[in-house]
Amino acid sequence: MNKSKELSIRIAAAQKLILDSKSFPEDEILKLVHEINSTFRVHKKIAFIGNGGSAAEAMHLAAEFTGKCVNDHPPLPAICLNQSISSITAIANDYGFENIFSRLVEAELNSGDILIALSTSGKSENILRALNVAVEKEVKCYLWTGNNDIAITSVNVWKVPSQETPRIQEIHLMWGHVVAELVELDWC
Repeated sequence: MNKSKELSIRIAAAQKLILDSKSFPEDEILKLVHEINSTFRVHKKIAFIGNGGSAAEAMHLAAEFTGKCVNDHPPLPAICLNQSISSITAIANDYGFENIFSRLVEAELNSGDILIALSTSGKSENILRALNVAVEKEVKCYLWTGNNDIAITSVNVWKVPSQETPRIQEIHLMWGHVVAELVELDWC
């Protein structure tokens, strides 16, 4: 295996994706920024969830709001529903892994909150159940995924134009950073 060639292929794929205008839906990003700021102004919160690498990104993005991304601002109400290993393992043990996030949505989110679910495939049963419960609770829902054939009623689905997990996760993180940077400008 020629590692130099493999490196070049991966760098080219990442560069191409970053330069693809479909990777950064500007109107949708601005709408989400406005929605998050409106949500914070009425004392509601934003929540993130994900599995695996997306779970790490979900924690990272929640921290951008409670801490800061670039500019100092008051802590903003953001949580990550997958951050408690105790809760996740207890729920998985008692109710099944497919219910780990739906139970947390039931416990933590209310009408008017925002849920952003990160799933590269968009098909994780625990993510889909969480979104369904959130929709029932009138939570504003987003699914950030890859280029998959997915449409979920009452969920705003954002698709990275790729099916490669690392590239999808990289764009999800960029979306989160751009959103956090723009949101915090209203709170500095």
